[in-house]
Amino acid sequence: MATPFPFQSAAVLTSAQMNAITTLPTSTKTASHTLTIADVGTRVIMNSASATTITVNTSIFGASDVVEILNIGAGVCTVTAGTCTVGTSGSLALAQNAGGTLTFISTSASVFRANGVAASGAGLVCVKAETAFSAAASITADNVFSSSYTNYRIMIRMTAGGNINTFLRLRVGGVSSSAGNYNRQNLLAASTTVSGVRATAETSFNLNGVNGAFFTTNVIDLFAPFLAEPTGLQFNNTVNDGAYTIPIIYITNANNTLSTSFDGFEFFPSSSTLTGTYTVYGYGKAV
Repeated sequence: MATPFPFQSAAVLTSAQMNAITTLPTSTKTASHTLTIADVGTRVIMNSASATTITVNTSIFGASDVVEILNIGAGVCTVTAGTCTVGTSGSLALAQNAGGTLTFISTSASVFRANGVAASGAGLVCVKAETAFSAAASITADNVFSSSYTNYRIMIRMTAGGNINTFLRLRVGGVSSSAGNYNRQNLLAASTTVSGVRATAETSFNLNGVNGAFFTTNVIDLFAPFLAEPTGLQFNNTVNDGAYTIPIIYITNANNTLSTSFDGFEFFPSSSTLTGTYTVYGYGKAV
């Protein structure tokens, strides 16, 4: 039981409510959240497998107001300055089971003090836990790109319902961008032969082949998808034959020329369906 808060004029508290005065009221969020006055004096619990944000705006809280934040989800939660400044001596990116206290020093400024383990600033940080898909005609991942990281890595391991090609489109606000702004230079190494293909003004990134029921592995590096500038891509695809003895390698450099802040992606087959797993990582900005 939590003590009712804020207190109301002429309210009468029970002994159980008085005994629970140190028990904070809580609310659990499964998507990004913008703080409201209802959050003051409470603990906001974030629980999402994808990256999320808690946005802080001005003229909502007063000096000395406090909000507790706890992230229990696998996705990194980032405390984000909206119109209110958020100062900290540590990191605003909270890994799973990390948390802290947001204290307001005025209506337009706050300080976040972490009391858990912050998301690592170095190396690869998982922002989207390994996610399985089965017999899927399309796989989407939204709210995985944010200001927490500039560059990202997507790792995919999959089979298909046939010998097909796969494609990737960038997304924003849950909508895939199919404008003809995708350009690529592709190299194919098969046996002792290397060949190249250049294509421009396409409607998606071509990730090349999947050989039916034999696992194909994709490693995709995306550069600055969340920034309002063109997005770069470097891609390595290893396609296996039935005995896994003669791999075929595709290496691709590509870009999307739109100056759009993308927050997610979609990948899909040219036909049939896909089965496998994918994971998304952010490249740390500091050592």
